[in-house]
Amino acid sequence: MFQKVLIAEDQHTIHRGLKATLRELEVLEIQNAQYCDDAMLKLKSSQQLQKPFDLLITDLSFKEDHRGGALCSGEDLIKATRLVQPDLKIIVFSVEHRIGKIKNLIDELHIDAYVEKGREESREIKKAIHSIWNDKQYFSQGIQQLMRNANEINETDKYDQLILQLLAKGLKRDQIANYFEERNLPNKSLRSIEKRLTNLKILFNAQTSEQLIAIAIDRGLI
Repeated sequence: MFQKVLIAEDQHTIHRGLKATLRELEVLEIQNAQYCDDAMLKLKSSQQLQKPFDLLITDLSFKEDHRGGALCSGEDLIKATRLVQPDLKIIVFSVEHRIGKIKNLIDELHIDAYVEKGREESREIKKAIHSIWNDKQYFSQGIQQLMRNANEINETDKYDQLILQLLAKGLKRDQIANYFEERNLPNKSLRSIEKRLTNLKILFNAQTSEQLIAIAIDRGLI
């Protein structure tokens, strides 16, 4: 099991909760950093002393203060960490739900786990730690659902995202159908466009087109 863990988190109550969870897993050394720059200094120092951290658990959002700093977010910290210690196991522990940002963390920065802050966070952190210790990625249930929704759009039909983009620009259903018609795109009839929009509303549990657009924007799809 991991024996040296760094927590990058600026909320004392959350840090204490994570520390208690790690102690239950019998982690011997737990350090905390309230600022991303401080976390990076600890990572570099541990490397120089040849006593590197085994695991980084980081939030994505950090409150700004008078100090400023080179690294302003958890994403910045992860990018810098990959340069200093490329193989370090990383768990993101956050309330961030924008699927575009999450997919970038997974696909580009190769995080090992993503756990949502919430009611079951202690249990989820334990499951994430056990999974990545065995070289398996872990994503909490809500994140898995977000990824399934995004993947379903991409896999079902690549034109669904185009419809969402046109809808967000203010085009009506008949105008979207005309757009498809002018470019000779598949399923260009008004009936087909309406069916696509109905399926997207079901997929994202949206009651109106406005709500559908808001959800798509929030998840980074448009």
